[in-house]
Amino acid sequence: MKTYVYKSRLLKGIIFIIDAVGYLLKWVLSIFKKRNARQIERILIVKLDHAGDVLLATPAIKAIRKQFPSAHITLVAGPWSRGIVEGESYINDIISYNAYWHNRSPDKILNISEGIDLIRTLRQTRYDIFFDLKGDLFAIIIGFLSGIPRRIGYGWSGGGFLLTDEVETTIKKHQVEILMDAVRIVDPSPGIPQLGITVPVYEDRHVRAMMREEGWDESKLMLGFHVGSGCPSKIWPVERFADLMERVYGKLKAQIVVVGGSEDIELIKRLEGLLSFKPIVMADKTTFEQTAAVIKRCSLFIGNDSVPVHIAAAVEVPVVVLFSAANDWQRWGPYGNDVTVVYKDVPCKGCEKDVCESMECMDMITVDEVFDLISRKINLKKD
Repeated sequence: MKTYVYKSRLLKGIIFIIDAVGYLLKWVLSIFKKRNARQIERILIVKLDHAGDVLLATPAIKAIRKQFPSAHITLVAGPWSRGIVEGESYINDIISYNAYWHNRSPDKILNISEGIDLIRTLRQTRYDIFFDLKGDLFAIIIGFLSGIPRRIGYGWSGGGFLLTDEVETTIKKHQVEILMDAVRIVDPSPGIPQLGITVPVYEDRHVRAMMREEGWDESKLMLGFHVGSGCPSKIWPVERFADLMERVYGKLKAQIVVVGGSEDIELIKRLEGLLSFKPIVMADKTTFEQTAAVIKRCSLFIGNDSVPVHIAAAVEVPVVVLFSAANDWQRWGPYGNDVTVVYKDVPCKGCEKDVCESMECMDMITVDEVFDLISRKINLKKD
C-alpha cells in the first residue's frame, strides 16, 4: 500500500481505494489526452498551514520565481500566516483562505461557501500552473476544481491522481529540501535553497525605538526567548524557562527579550511572575517582520519548536531549539547554519500529538544542560 500520512488504518484504506480508482481513470484518460506546452504567465501556490511552515516554503517559492521571473505569482495562505511573506518581492499577491483543517482557533467553524467563493475566484483568473507545497488533499482539490491545466504536488494525503505531476520524494530529509523537489519538476537544478525574511529599514528603525522604550541597552549582550508554541506538546515548562533566564541574567549579565504572539501572553505573564527582574517583552506588539527585527538584535535565540526559532534561523541568528519528540527534528527543525537542537530520544517519539499527558520528552530537558550549552555558545562568540 502507498505510504500515507494518516495514522488510522481505516482512513488509509479508504484513501487507498479512492486513489486506486482515480489513478486508473487518470491512466485511461491519458491515452486520449495529450498535454500541450503553454507559456507560464500566472502561477498559483497554495500553502494553507502555519507561519513556520510557510517560512520553510520560502526557498521553494523563491526558486519558482527564479524559474519564471516574469510570471504573476499568487499565494493562497491562511490569515494566520500570510504576514510572514507579506511584502516580499517574489510574490505578487496573497489571497487569504481560512482553511478549517489548519485553523487552531477553538471557535473555528466550517465555512463551505468561503471555499466555493475561492474556487470561483481562481477559475476566473485562469492560472497556468499550480503548486501544492504541503501534500494537502484539500489544496489539491482546490487546484483541480479551479481548472488549472498543470498541477504539481504531493500525493501522500491522497488525491495524487488529481495532479498532473506528482512529486516523488522522501520524508527522510528536511522539509525545505522536500519542498524543493516540487520545484525540480519544472527546474531540475534550482540552486541552493535560500530561506529568508526581509526586514525593511523603516521597520528595523521602528523596532529599535520600541525596544528602547522597554529599557533596551544597545551596548549590552542580549538573548532572545520564545516560551510558547502552537501545540502544548512542544512547550518546555515555563518554570524552567524562568530558572534559565535567571541564570542568563545573573551569570552571563545578559539582557533578555521575549517575543511571541497574543496566544503567548498568559504564559508570559506566568513567566514574569517567576522572575526577579523585568525582561524586555515584545510579545503581541510586533508583526512577523518586526519580530524578525527584534531577533536580529540578539546574540542568540532560544525557544520551543515554533515560528520564532525559524525566523531566527532565517535572519542568521544562532538558535537553540528545545524540540519535542512529537515530530522529527531532522525534518522540521530550523533550517540554518548555526542551529542547535536539544532533543530527547524517547520510546513514544513521532507521536505527532498536539497535546501529551506525560510530556516525558520535554521534561527530560534540564535547565543545567541548556544553560551550559548557551554559555559555551556565548563564550565562543566572545572569543
